[in-house]
Amino acid sequence: MKKRLFFGFAFFVGFSLLVAWQFAAAELADLQKEVDVPIEKENVEVASSPSKTPLFI
Repeated sequence: MKKRLFFGFAFFVGFSLLVAWQFAAAELADLQKEVDVPIEKENVEVASSPSKTPLFI
């Protein structure tokens, strides 16, 4: 009886892992299929501070 319960549980776990693997593979294929749209070049403003204060006192 214990052997039958063990194999039934092992089959359930293995089947669940197989289904989860298929979902993960499909999601990964969907993510790889998406094409990133290039971002247009924008002007970047850089601010600088004239004072050079130490970071640690």
